[in-house]
Amino acid sequence: MRSSDDVHAHLTTRGIPHEIIRVPSSCRTAQLAAEALEVGVEAVVKSLLFVLDDERPLLALVTGDVTVDAGALARETGAHDVRLARAAEVLEFTGYRPGAVSPCALAADVPIVADPGVFVPEVVYCGGGTTETMLRIGSVDLAALLEPTTLPIAARH
Repeated sequence: MRSSDDVHAHLTTRGIPHEIIRVPSSCRTAQLAAEALEVGVEAVVKSLLFVLDDERPLLALVTGDVTVDAGALARETGAHDVRLARAAEVLEFTGYRPGAVSPCALAADVPIVADPGVFVPEVVYCGGGTTETMLRIGSVDLAALLEPTTLPIAARH
């Protein structure tokens, strides 16, 4: 199973400035992470694994103040069926436990899509590999590292 050490090593070997931040309590939700970090929830990036047409994994990145619009995700990717991955699938494809998924250092080569809002804040906070860690990284650096497909997939709560 992957951890914050894997995230740190992955970014360090690529020369990407970052910080792994230990938080005092579990940050399994964007709201909890924002509170622990004392930042706005829009600066927290959620990494959500979806399964398209019951076979293709896809990591979707959105800010903490929105959800993924499954209909938009289906339209934008050409999928007929879109569902959130089950816990075992999250672990299998990302290497991380649900609630701790970092978009960096994934266990498998999973395509990544990001809502454009992810790259609006100068600095963002992503899952750090455990529920007690968060990754602080420049949004420009995150975009350069991940090279995600940018698609309008966010829906307001």
